Amino acid sequence: MELPPAWQRPDPLRGLEDMPWSVLAHGAGVDDLMRRVVHGERVTREAACQALADRLLVDDTVSEASVWAVPFLVEMGASYRVPADSRDRVIFLLAAMALASAGFTDDGKRTRRRWNALGRELPRRPPDWITQTRYEVAKGAPKVFEALAGAEVACSMALAIAVPEAVPRHVVAVAEALSSADRSPRLLALAARVALHLVSDTPITPTLLRGTAQCNQDLLRAFRDKAYPANQPPHVTLQLMGYRYAFLAAYEHTPHGEHRPDDGEEGPTITR
Repeated sequence: MELPPAWQRPDPLRGLEDMPWSVLAHGAGVDDLMRRVVHGERVTREAACQALADRLLVDDTVSEASVWAVPFLVEMGASYRVPADSRDRVIFLLAAMALASAGFTDDGKRTRRRWNALGRELPRRPPDWITQTRYEVAKGAPKVFEALAGAEVACSMALAIAVPEAVPRHVVAVAEALSSADRSPRLLALAARVALHLVSDTPITPTLLRGTAQCNQDLLRAFRDKAYPANQPPHVTLQLMGYRYAFLAAYEHTPHGEHRPDDGEEGPTITR
């Protein structure tokens, strides 16, 4: 019997030692953290996952190391050789990196996503790690979606929300199945509905955003207080809301830094 694609993938860390991590901005130690995410004991993996996120997504800011790390994170998220609890955290990290709101410049300052009054994104100071990171995530996402196949899991919805342009039909079918609240956990159904809106490219109205935000007090407060950046396009706001619902769907009852009983499914993940 032929093995599933996720078992056929090469070593996810292949080529890791060839990268000059120590000279990349924010790259020192990234290679060691990735090895611990893949090969460490569970407690070690959990700590390494959080440390990796702290290095590659510094206060919602991506860097040079973030861009170069994405291909390895994609292979980790797409390979069954990686423990399940690490895979789901890595996939959530990929989604969060694709949604990053800022990037580091060469002098260590931040350049943020901004839009003009027409909702068009303004240029950023080079190097534009935000755009480059998102491009790399979208390019690699199909490998992850192929490995997840028909799995009805929150990390799949998080990645679909982050890069809807890369979502294959079989993941859309999963989202359609999950969006039925009577057969799915409420928060997972909400994340799936957001993913469907983004994939179908349907108009995103203030009413839709308000209705989506109403299911979480923090999101509703941010929406009412206009806490989102000025002129931020509706689809970006919906992405951020949807990512939050996917995160809560997987970890709502899991205190930060702890884990549920080892059931082989999604474990604690990176906060955003």
